[in-house]
Amino acid sequence: MKVTPYKRRESEPLDDLRTLLQGRVFHVTRLAALPEILRSGVVLANRDRSLPTTFGYLENGYFRNLGCVSLFDYRAELTEQLEFYRAKCDPFQEAAPDRGGVAILFVGQGAYGDLVPWTKWKDDNAQSEMVVPYVEAGYRGAMPVELFDEILTLELTEDPDSIMAIHRRAFARRRASGR
Repeated sequence: MKVTPYKRRESEPLDDLRTLLQGRVFHVTRLAALPEILRSGVVLANRDRSLPTTFGYLENGYFRNLGCVSLFDYRAELTEQLEFYRAKCDPFQEAAPDRGGVAILFVGQGAYGDLVPWTKWKDDNAQSEMVVPYVEAGYRGAMPVELFDEILTLELTEDPDSIMAIHRRAFARRRASGR
């Protein structure tokens, strides 16, 4: 399986990487989890919340409660509405310098027929559970590594003069002072 590593300063644009996501379905995990995924041969659904999560534990996460691996589905043509929903859950957010990077596992087209679309959430009348409309999909149960055809890793290094780094330092000072 092809693994392509990217290292960037946090102030550098990621537009070229966003272009690589368009038209594809993918799973995002912390880079630290990738060796265990490759060793075990599966991405687990984490229904019982026993594993660390990349995007936070949602008690009412629809796909987690359904026993699915959550996926980003970027196959649809980008529209203003789709851009709005994609902004709600940025696949690169956990690549920040203080978070250790991410691995993006691209689902091979042969597995697309086995995906659960976000619209099942509507069909199930599960509006009390969280889903990212138009963006999120699921795969029931443990997802074999063989269903992925490529991996992109992204690590962002701190740019000390960037607004993000200045904000992190200010937040750390505030937290240290107890405010």
